Amino acid sequence: MSDAPDIRQYSPEDEPVLIALIRELQAHERQHYDRMLAPEDIAGWYVDDLKRDCRDHAGHIRLAWLAGKCVGYCVILARVRNEEADEEPFYYAYVSELAVTGAARGSGIGKTLLADAEQLARAADARWLRVSVLSRNALAREVYTGYGFRDHLTTMEKPLT
Repeated sequence: MSDAPDIRQYSPEDEPVLIALIRELQAHERQHYDRMLAPEDIAGWYVDDLKRDCRDHAGHIRLAWLAGKCVGYCVILARVRNEEADEEPFYYAYVSELAVTGAARGSGIGKTLLADAEQLARAADARWLRVSVLSRNALAREVYTGYGFRDHLTTMEKPLT
C-alpha cells in the first residue's frame, strides 16, 4: 500500500466497520492475553464506552480509510488527568486504542494514526502522549518505540493459579 490513508473522525454510520475493527483487535490480543472477551461479544456497547471516554477526556475516534476500505482506527484521549497521589497534578494525552487490519499491517497505517493522534494532542496543549501495549505484543511495541515512545512505567503481574 503506497497511498497515504485518509484519516477522519468517526461518525455514527461508521459503527459497523468500527466494531469489525475492534473485533479483529480483540482476536489478535487474545493471542497475547487470555482475559480478553471473545470478539463476537464486542458490540455497540463497546463503541458507546469509547464515545463516553472521548466526551470525558476531550477525545476523538479516528478512522483510517484506504481505497474505500476502513483499515484502522485510533482512540486519542487528549486531556487525561494524572491521578497519582505522589505527583503534582497534570494532564496528558493517551492513545487508548490503536488497531490496523491484518492485511494493512506493516504499511505505515499505524504510524499515520499515531501522527494524527499526536497532532490532536498538541492541539489540546498536551505535553505528553502516552500509550499502553500488551508486553507480549512485539509488533505493537516495535511500532510504538519506532515512533518515539519509550518505557515510562511497567506493570508486572504474577499469576497465582
